[in-house]
Amino acid sequence: MPNGEDILADGLNELAALGTARDREQLAALLDRLEGARLRVMVAGEAKRGKSTLINALLGRDVLPSGVTPLTALATTVRYGSDVRAGVLFLDGHEEKHPLTALADFVTEPGNPRNRRGVAGVTVYLDEPLLAAGVELVDTPGTGSVFEWDTQAAHEALRSTDAAVFVLTADPPVSASERDLLARVAGLSVMTFAVLNKADRLDEPDVAEALEFTRGVLSESGHAGKVYPMSARAALGGYDAGFAAFEADFTAYVLTRRKADLRTSAVTQARRIANSLLDEVTLTRRAAEMRADDAAQRVGQFSARLSEVAVRSHDAVAVAEGESGRLLFALNDAADEDAHRLAREITGQLGALLDGELRTAAPAEIERRGRAQLTALTEAAAEAWRQQRQAIIEQGLAQVDARLTAGLEAELSVLRGAAAELLGLDLAIPELGGRLAEDQRFFYATVEDVGQTELLAGAVRRQLPGEFGRRAAREHLRREAPRLVESQVGRARGDLQYRLAEATRALVREVGQRYADGTSRIRSALQAAAELRDASAAEAARKEHELARREAALRHAVGLLDRAAGPR
Repeated sequence: MPNGEDILADGLNELAALGTARDREQLAALLDRLEGARLRVMVAGEAKRGKSTLINALLGRDVLPSGVTPLTALATTVRYGSDVRAGVLFLDGHEEKHPLTALADFVTEPGNPRNRRGVAGVTVYLDEPLLAAGVELVDTPGTGSVFEWDTQAAHEALRSTDAAVFVLTADPPVSASERDLLARVAGLSVMTFAVLNKADRLDEPDVAEALEFTRGVLSESGHAGKVYPMSARAALGGYDAGFAAFEADFTAYVLTRRKADLRTSAVTQARRIANSLLDEVTLTRRAAEMRADDAAQRVGQFSARLSEVAVRSHDAVAVAEGESGRLLFALNDAADEDAHRLAREITGQLGALLDGELRTAAPAEIERRGRAQLTALTEAAAEAWRQQRQAIIEQGLAQVDARLTAGLEAELSVLRGAAAELLGLDLAIPELGGRLAEDQRFFYATVEDVGQTELLAGAVRRQLPGEFGRRAAREHLRREAPRLVESQVGRARGDLQYRLAEATRALVREVGQRYADGTSRIRSALQAAAELRDASAAEAARKEHELARREAALRHAVGLLDRAAGPR
């Protein structure tokens, strides 16, 4: 009698023979992990939470690039291998072997801006005890910004996870978007750990308060496990008690539950694929069988409901574009108004220096030190303004994204109800992808030659004698202040306008893709059913026989998955 591993492998292989190329790729990855008994653990969270540093701490050495600014731009898998290297898979299908020192050239935005190298994925092979115990760790780009959307490949990476480590920070505290992301990650993972990183930035009472707050928020989203306050960076540099507690529990989990949870995860992922394939077959057969006038009318009504969902796709695009227009209008209004306000504030701050400490200085000294102060004040003010407006744009687009996703989920739920009412079928609602991903390219652009004036006029002004020269230098700087502020705010506005336009185009594409993903199998099934009804008797009989065989094969594969899973 075959054992559970053989039964599960048979089920996955049978399902792969019946699925699409995308299904086969996911199932092949499952089979590979099952054969190697490797649990795929995704380290997820928003940007700048210390995910790469946490993985480095688990490995006991610096392997993945990390820094103050967000760095990880592509998902990176770290797994066991005696031949230490970075394996780079490119979009054109070829692979290359590189030393670990070259890793940043492929997986970070500075090293591989906009993925101009065409990298599909990177796998790092290391000879480390945790990896040898049967774990592969996945470092993911951070979420939480709206200036670039993740690719379908990134969504597939999340769907292929077995377990997860969700990284939060004590400061800033857990946000609503993080809570929603955690719920999604936990829904796709057999086991989810939650860590509260960067706890060393707060005093002990503040850490306790942040921990209590985080536990409460996560509990509301269904996470009942422990939350580990820690400093991954301190652990990497020496020792951290919080990290040590997490590492001990995580290692114990790997040693005791890895194989069982890997099997559970494999069955769950395979069932999602099988249910979707079964829906397509059963809908085709059911719609094709309904030839009587009243039955055909019900099929027509269901097709009309499906068409309504497509119409809603256009409505959703209009909503996204409308929200973008509103945000753009608010951005331009704020730039015009705030540039004048900031100019007044900075002119006042500059005046305190000119009329105080520099009042009796030489004209050249007034210009040198005054310009340095003006530059610093202007850049700081423009950067603070940019951060504020970026947060407003992010919040606005995140809200419309959530609203559109909820709307589509509701429409697919109605479509499922229509299938049950009109066709007597219980369809599975497909998963919706498309998380927002951090865009590492967004950096503030300073003016390199800020405040430089025509050389001759400056030289003349600095040579003017006595108080006359000092007054000329002070007045020149006061005149320069509003121009510099408007220039810097204008640059920030222009960059934000570009990012908003890019984000809107990506959002529109993603909305269309979501609607297509949500209805494509159903639409294909109805088309196949229509062709079946219009076919000759002999052709219809042949196609019906093929559909029956396909359905039987799918149900046999599902039966194997159920046997492999054991009693539920």
